[in-house]
Amino acid sequence: MQFLSSPRAATLGLSLMLAGCASLPQLPSQLQSAAPPPATEAASPFDSLANQYERSGQFQALVRYENPADPQSVQGFVRLGQIQSMRVNQAGASGGGADTGEQLRQLDGLVNALETFTQIKADLAPSLNYADPRLLDLPIAIPLSLPNESEMEHLSRYLMEGGFVFNFGSQFEAYREGLEKYGHLVWGQDVWTEYLDESHPLFTAYFPLKGVPRTERALTKEDTASQSGELSGGARRLRQDRMLGLFVKGQLAGVEFYMPPRRTGRTEQYEDTAQSQLAVNIVVYALTQEGSLTRRRVPAQY
Repeated sequence: MQFLSSPRAATLGLSLMLAGCASLPQLPSQLQSAAPPPATEAASPFDSLANQYERSGQFQALVRYENPADPQSVQGFVRLGQIQSMRVNQAGASGGGADTGEQLRQLDGLVNALETFTQIKADLAPSLNYADPRLLDLPIAIPLSLPNESEMEHLSRYLMEGGFVFNFGSQFEAYREGLEKYGHLVWGQDVWTEYLDESHPLFTAYFPLKGVPRTERALTKEDTASQSGELSGGARRLRQDRMLGLFVKGQLAGVEFYMPPRRTGRTEQYEDTAQSQLAVNIVVYALTQEGSLTRRRVPAQY
C-alpha cells in the first residue's frame, strides 16, 4: 500500500475519490427511498362495527369503554332526537307544545358538549312521533309535547324497555298515567321521582362532579313547580341547583334538566362549562347503565 507523502497530496487524492464516486451509476429512483411508508393504524373491530352501524342506521348508539377502569375512555357514537305528538305535527306551530327552536338549541348544546369533551361522536336523529316504532331504538330523547291517549302506551313501553328522556317535567302526569295504565306499574313502588344526590353514579359517569352545579337561567314555558327553586333577578330568572330523576323499576329513565344552549345573539342564552359537563355525565350514564336501550340492543359489546 502506498501512502501519500503530503497533506496537499492527500487532499487531492480525496477529491479524486469523491469525483469518482460522483460518476458512479445512479440507483433507480424506486430504490433511493428504501424506508417503508408510515404504517396506518388499523381500525379496531369495535370502530369498524360502530362505523358500519352508524352508516346503516341499524342502531342509534353504540359505545364501549376502552379501559373499564377509566370512565373517560368511553367511545362510540350516539344519535339524539326529539319526540312529539302526532297532533302537534298535524297542527303545526299553532298546535301547542314546547318551543321547538329552544329544544333544538338544547340538542345542539348536547351534541357540542359530547364532541368537545368525549370520544363519542354525536349527531341528531330525525324528530319522531311517540307512536313511531323507531322510538324504541332511540336511546335518548327530548319530548316536545304531551302524548295523546293512543300514544301513551308506546311511550310507556319505551320507558320500560330502557329509553331515557330529558326534561320530562311538563309531561310528568302523562308519563305517570301511562306507566300505571299501560305498564301496570304502581306509583311509589315500581315508578317514582326523587332528587339525585351526589352519591348517585351518574355524577361520576364521566366527570367526577359534586352534585348539580348552581346556575341561573332564563325561565321557559316548560318550567314546572318542581323546578321553581329560588328566584332572583326578577320573575324571568330561575336558579337551578338540583335535578329530579324519574325511576322506572329502579332504573333511571329520565331527568328534569335544562341544557344551556350554545351562545347566540340572545343575552338570556349562555353556555356553561359545568352544566355541559353534567350533561355529558347524564348522556354517558343513560347509554351505559344496566338495562339501557343501548345495552339491550348490543349486549355483546359489554
